[in-house]
Order: sequence, then C-alpha cells, then structure tokens
Amino acid sequence: MAESIYNLIPQPIPVPAAMQRHISKHPGDKEPTFSTFGLTGTSKPGYKNIEGEEYGTVGGHHGYRKPHATMGKEGNARHPADILRKGTGSGAGAGDATRMPESAEPFKYERVRPPLPSKAELQEVRKLVETQQKGRETKNFITSNAVENILAVPKREVSGTDWLKKPHFGEVPPYLTKIKHEIADEYEYIKSMQQQQADEGPPGMRLMPDEEKEELVSSLKAKWDQVNKLYQASSVLSLASLDTIGKVKRKEMYEAQLAQIEKDIEKLSKKSVYVSSDE
Repeated sequence: MAESIYNLIPQPIPVPAAMQRHISKHPGDKEPTFSTFGLTGTSKPGYKNIEGEEYGTVGGHHGYRKPHATMGKEGNARHPADILRKGTGSGAGAGDATRMPESAEPFKYERVRPPLPSKAELQEVRKLVETQQKGRETKNFITSNAVENILAVPKREVSGTDWLKKPHFGEVPPYLTKIKHEIADEYEYIKSMQQQQADEGPPGMRLMPDEEKEELVSSLKAKWDQVNKLYQASSVLSLASLDTIGKVKRKEMYEAQLAQIEKDIEKLSKKSVYVSSDE
C-alpha cells in the first residue's frame, strides 16, 4: 500500500446497526412457570401458573390474595386533583378559630438582642462625636519634636570600668569558698556516719575490746608454741621417718593446727574485731 498524506486524517468510525429487539409473545405481568411468588400468606402454599393457568389449583394452591396489599382501601383513595390546600386541614394553622382552645394565647417571639438604633439616634451620636473632635487641640508634632530636642540636656558618656579596682580582684570568689566549705562539711558528715556504723557493727555483733583481743592473741601464741614443741619433738620431720600411716596423719594434724592458730592470730591483729553479742 502506497503511503499517502490522506492516511493521517482520522476516518469516522462506522456505527454498527442495532439488532432487532426481541418481543415475547407472553404478557409481562404473568408469573413464571411453577411460580411461588405471593404465596407465603395463604393457608395452602404451593405453586401456580401451570399450563398457562393464572390461578390454577395444581399443587394445592387456591387463588387468594391479600386485600388492600398495595394502595390501601378503595374508600380512602383520593383523586390527584383533590390535594390538601392551605387552611383546609385540621391543624392549628387551618384557619378555623373554633378548633383552638379558648385558654390558648398567641405565640410571641422574644427579642434576644437589643433593637437596632433608629436614624435619629444615629444622627445624635454623629453630632456628639463631631463636637468632641472639634474641641480637641491640634498639635504640630514636627515643631513639638524640634523644640524638645533643642531643650534636651545632652547625655553624658559612660566612663569605662576599671576592673583592677573591682572588689575581690585577684582573690578566690566568695561563692567558690562557700561551696568548698559546704562540700567539706558533707564529707565530714558522711565520714562520721560511716564511723558510727563501723563502731556499732553489724546487728547481733559487738566490738571486741583491745584488752580481750590482746589476751586472746597471747593465749593463741602460747598454744602455737606448745603445738610447735610437740611437732619438733616427734619423729615426723624427715620423709625417711614417715614409714607408717600413723606418723603421716600425726604430721598432717600438727601442721593443720599450726596453720589454724596462725590464721586466728592474723584475724585478731585487725583494728576492729566483731564477735557475737551472745558470747
């Protein structure tokens, strides 16, 4: 196909022809075959429209319909032209004065906001404002500012501050000294509380006096000398003499006693020794 500029012009889209409408030969208000529509309120529910019958007895259904199920009773129906017009009803606005009770009073609206001022009141207020404006003195601000500046006293220059003559120059500021004293007082208080707790000791314990402590140390030293003398006098010092189990056990017993006594002496050599208060 040869190229042509006419191919750039969009061609109209052909509209498809409408198909012929199908029209059923059956009426549109007829129920379908074996229909159960509108049968829930009957005493013998079943089905209808069998073999083209509108209300047949096939299936046990009888031709019953609820009266006034759509538009109400026939006597209550109104003609479209017979509408309710103004003043013809039975309400309070019907225009019939005999329908309202005798004690009823006509409703009155209460004004919530104050009424608007009248034209005369506005004119009086306008005149009052004009009178007040005329009575004011007119001031020339340019002349007034010039006179004030001419009569004003010149400001003196502030002399520089001599920092060398400032109080407490070259010294520790008083507030730092005060803070140091407060910190020292807090340390002393904490130290005294700790010392008091150390003197009191744990609950159920008492501090051993120095006399009692020295007496116990002396007794332990005497005990150590006694055990050491027995240990030196026995024939358990050399490995060659340990030829029986009894000698080995005796040597271990002496060494254990000496080590325990030395440990007790070391504990009693401390500055503060606490013992049970029951002892």
